[in-house]
Amino acid sequence: MARPGKILFILCIGAALIMTGTLVCFAQDQPVRARIGVIIKSGDQVMRAKGKDSLKAGDSLRIYVQPDEGSYLYVVHADPDNVTLLKMVDRSVPSSQWVLPGEGDLYEVDGQSPIETFTIICSPEELKEVAALAGTKMPYEKWTALVGSLVKRGQIDLSQKSEKPFPIAGNTRGEVLAGGRPERDCEAQVFSGNTILVKQYEFTVKK
Repeated sequence: MARPGKILFILCIGAALIMTGTLVCFAQDQPVRARIGVIIKSGDQVMRAKGKDSLKAGDSLRIYVQPDEGSYLYVVHADPDNVTLLKMVDRSVPSSQWVLPGEGDLYEVDGQSPIETFTIICSPEELKEVAALAGTKMPYEKWTALVGSLVKRGQIDLSQKSEKPFPIAGNTRGEVLAGGRPERDCEAQVFSGNTILVKQYEFTVKK
């Protein structure tokens, strides 16, 4: 009688381990979602940026990020000469909205670089290789290689379409930037990634 009992006990333990492993894998494969939008101000026009746009010297922009779950957030600006960590948030509060560089502020394009890229990364885990940008100067080529590896790791489709538009300034004061058009009238997109979300905006700059 003792032997069948031991076998049943072993089977139960094995099943529990398999279920636990399955659940762990499932948790690790959960998608990372965030509402992301970039507003471009060009003269009297205010518009929502697409993945790739053309800008000219004097244009300015603002970035909105709202992760669905608590995430590490990194926003990186890069051009052929410099790679800069603009924002780093350690495990943000779920559904909290981040406005960069801040309400009432805008990033201005100086026209010194032919290409300017803004990369937004949301991750459930800390990315030390990205956080290290705060204290080091990374070559542009190394940064593009790092981003490529992160995209591959997360199996991200950077060209994915929005799941549902939402007003990107819905939780802010709805500032009027230009032409009398409220900022809240411009809509952002919901993006998803597998275990990590990487969204890039690449701007070609004309002087």
